[in-house]
Amino acid sequence: MSNLYYCVDCRRVANVNEGCAYCKSDNIKGLARKAPVNVIGTKVKGNVLGVSNDMVNLLCAVAGGNTKDIRQYEVKQLRKIL
Repeated sequence: MSNLYYCVDCRRVANVNEGCAYCKSDNIKGLARKAPVNVIGTKVKGNVLGVSNDMVNLLCAVAGGNTKDIRQYEVKQLRKIL
């Protein structure tokens, strides 16, 4: 699993530790495995399972039950939930 990072100011997730490309901030922290994230523009929330290249596997709770689903999203579509 490659390392993921998130900006403390805007909470966007990125692959690089050099600074936020969205808000240009230098407040960057590492994103742990099983960290809660949100898919930007949707109501989908999940936990990080693994990373391969620019794709992230999320464990998402399916609405209306106790079942969970594994979905893949791009890194730039994710935002950290605090």
